[in-house]
Amino acid sequence: MSVAASAQGANCAPSPGGAATQAWASETTVLQQAFHLPVEGGDCFAIYRAPAHGNVHATVLHLPAFGDEMNKARAMTARGARAFAASGCAVLQMDWFGCGDSAGDHADATLARWTDNAQHALAWLRSQHGDRATTWLWCLRAGALLVPALLQQAARDASLLLWQPLSSGKQYLNQLLRLKLAGSIMQSGKAALSAQSLRETLRAGETLDIGGYAVSPRLAAEIEAATFDIPRGHRGRVAWFEISASAALLSPAARTSVDAARTADTEITASVVKGPGFWQSVEIEHCEPLIAASAAVLAAHPVDAIRRDPAVL
Repeated sequence: MSVAASAQGANCAPSPGGAATQAWASETTVLQQAFHLPVEGGDCFAIYRAPAHGNVHATVLHLPAFGDEMNKARAMTARGARAFAASGCAVLQMDWFGCGDSAGDHADATLARWTDNAQHALAWLRSQHGDRATTWLWCLRAGALLVPALLQQAARDASLLLWQPLSSGKQYLNQLLRLKLAGSIMQSGKAALSAQSLRETLRAGETLDIGGYAVSPRLAAEIEAATFDIPRGHRGRVAWFEISASAALLSPAARTSVDAARTADTEITASVVKGPGFWQSVEIEHCEPLIAASAAVLAAHPVDAIRRDPAVL
């Protein structure tokens, strides 16, 4: 049987609304396809991976980091997606509108638009697998800022796989502004700008170029107002991972969030995995223990699997 035929037999082929850009490819146990998913205002480039045997126990939508962090993490998240698919998950990764190979310009990007993109992606996954499989939102860094809206609108009971999630959009915007300031100093040799002047530029309706990405006043305002939290009574599972080259304990901010979730009776596990900050390193980095621990979470008995994994502290 051909790869394409086996994919169709598993009901894993893209829906008619998603134009395929390449044929199915087999990686022994994983089938994958790249296609463009129609969304409001254009389409988004997507890569779908699923187990070759066709038995899917969970669907996973990746909510990527933003900007340069997303690009630096591409190799790592692709490795994770392949591993998750090999273990029985159907995994969808997308470039949001205005990013990567998707339609639009980054200057027109907004969190609201990216949330809508994610809703289209979740609908597409449901069209392929119905409600038979557990839904997971796999978030990296600022991707977690999209979670509250998705849990309210399109994925109320979704489980969460969190990789170094950001809780405060305001702090993240401050980080972006510091990046802009650092770039200004490198170019001119002196501090020609300040955080206050950059905020005044945004308030005046002007777009900032930050690390090669056009950040509009609206996107900046949405990021600043965004927070990640887990709603009380959330019925999905939550697995929180921090990555550190040396620390063995969760950061104080992460511990506060995790304790709050437990107080609200959320089923949550939290771990520190030793490894590099692959989303921010100059060279391409991998963290195989993180992939292994995450695959264990997505399996049938995640808590026991995590406790057995010596790479997780």
